[in-house]
Amino acid sequence: MKYQCESCDRLVKVETYVLEEHALAVACPACGAWTRAAPSLSKPASPRPAPTPAHDGVEDLAVAAPYAAPPPSPLARPSVTALRVVRPDAPAAALLALDGDPFQAPPGHCPKCVAPMRDDAGACSACGLVYANFIPDEHQPSEALAQEWRELLETWHDWDAHDRLLSQVMMRGEMAMVGRLYRVRLARAPNDAQALRGRDEVVRRVTTTTQLISDGPSPALGRKMKTAVLSTVLVVSLVLLLVLFQMMRASF
Repeated sequence: MKYQCESCDRLVKVETYVLEEHALAVACPACGAWTRAAPSLSKPASPRPAPTPAHDGVEDLAVAAPYAAPPPSPLARPSVTALRVVRPDAPAAALLALDGDPFQAPPGHCPKCVAPMRDDAGACSACGLVYANFIPDEHQPSEALAQEWRELLETWHDWDAHDRLLSQVMMRGEMAMVGRLYRVRLARAPNDAQALRGRDEVVRRVTTTTQLISDGPSPALGRKMKTAVLSTVLVVSLVLLLVLFQMMRASF
């Protein structure tokens, strides 16, 4: 902000100022003179409205037209989305839909390995079974497994129940039969996630057990056993030599 000093007529910046009784006093940085300026007390007169010409003694009044609100915009029609109602009893209904014997393969599948059958084939291309020679009683689960499988069907969507059944069946040596039951289930319901998981778990457990049996003892254990056998043979040989030496000494 700049002002013109009354003493030296210079246009200078406002650097030093004080307020004295509602009057502003500014010191000129060039000559040091003080310039005081009191605020204007006069109030500017407000402009008077121009008179409206009269016609026959009656003043024209501006009548405000009524406010016409804009027509309401048509409401957008809400979009309707088709909802799929899922009932809590849907899993139970799905189980009831799988009719038939849970221990026998459905039509169109091999009765032994549950592989798809060919129309013109008299034997299964997967397991080699001649269909005419199939005996159903030879491929029935044990009474214990049949009862456990029926109980599993009631809690089919609980994987912990599947895991417990697989552990019990593995100890009894019935993994092949429970694997067949899972394949029968898949033949009736190809998209059954629990049946797919159970079948894969059977294959995994059987493969792991077979690998552990086929591997045999570890190399370190084999070396220890070999060392123990050689040590035993050496000790026995020394004892026999000592006995033979004593016998020869006694004979002389």
